[in-house]
Amino acid sequence: MNFKKLFMAVAICAVAVSSASAQVVRGNEAQTKRGPYETNRFFDNVFIGVAGGVNYYMGENDSKMDFQDRLAPAVQAYVGKWITPSVGVRVGYYGIKAKGMTFSQNNPYVTDRYENGYEQKMNLNQVRGDFMWNLSNAIGGYRADRFWDIAPYVGMGWMWNASEHKVNGSSNRNNELAVTGGIYNMFRLTQALDLTLDINMAYVNQRFEGEVGGSRQEYIASASLGLAYNFRNREFSRAHAAVDVTPYNNKIKDLNDALAAANAKNADLKKALDEANNRPAKEVIVKGKDVVAPSKVAVFFPIGRATLDAASVQNIKNFAEGFKKADSSRKLTLEGSADSATGSANTNNKLAQKRMDAVVDILVKEGIDKDRIELNNRGGINEYKPNKLNRCVVLY
Repeated sequence: MNFKKLFMAVAICAVAVSSASAQVVRGNEAQTKRGPYETNRFFDNVFIGVAGGVNYYMGENDSKMDFQDRLAPAVQAYVGKWITPSVGVRVGYYGIKAKGMTFSQNNPYVTDRYENGYEQKMNLNQVRGDFMWNLSNAIGGYRADRFWDIAPYVGMGWMWNASEHKVNGSSNRNNELAVTGGIYNMFRLTQALDLTLDINMAYVNQRFEGEVGGSRQEYIASASLGLAYNFRNREFSRAHAAVDVTPYNNKIKDLNDALAAANAKNADLKKALDEANNRPAKEVIVKGKDVVAPSKVAVFFPIGRATLDAASVQNIKNFAEGFKKADSSRKLTLEGSADSATGSANTNNKLAQKRMDAVVDILVKEGIDKDRIELNNRGGINEYKPNKLNRCVVLY
């Protein structure tokens, strides 16, 4: 059997199966994930498997032997990992027996006569590593629930044999480097368990079964049916594209700088306002007598409220004390206002009235006759910057 022809036939079958898988996937794209994929952890997507089947040895004279007589039992046990949905690796043991034919009675692996020659039997062992390519996922896209995945692979490892009986008091052995190519089929039984069909062919030096001559290489074909268990985590997630956050970070920095500048300016304004509120009333001369006559005084309120802080209450008391010493015929005018930037006109009128009422209450308690007080409700105004300076009652 020609190795190149066999490999080409297997490759054609693999492409055909993957094309069919792709057609099924296109009918249900919602369950299909295409790369790139997130990098899995070391122990994610790991699988182990065992299988049993037959080996078929192809040496110099083996074609003279009937097909069924050349079949020998095969076993395999392996552990592997899917690095991506399409790329995987595995290592394992493969062997157990091989049969062939020779015309030399002195061949160390001869066990009995076979027609006009002799039958060869040997214990066969191989340890190798495989590089696997899941063609179904590569072509059709990754699907965790696909029933049939097909993965061609190539491998390399160490192969050794031993005769089943002793020759000259010892068992003959041979060790060779072997190269293997094959197709690994996975049939999904459950999320964790696959039925596997592994078909492969190994290349080894012609001296492996104790004969030299004829072809320069020999082959061992193998087919095994088994089970593979997939450890958690079993699935792959699609990677999300990296987002360049530099423009957003720059914008945040600009906003933070603007906020810091605004806070500094606000602090300066508050300081100036506190100094103005705590400034004492001016003294003026009325009818040739020294009396304390107050000038305009403004007290300020929080947004949407008609309550006064302690500093404002004290300013009103100071103003009342001075006003009581002024001409008794003089009227006291209050102008109440709110900032027009917030609230409706009706709301601002009511709020300005409440603020004047709050000031009047303090003035009356300080001994100012209510009949001397005149109220001027200005409602919402926009005369001062910032807006909070419009939330005030002015006394004069």
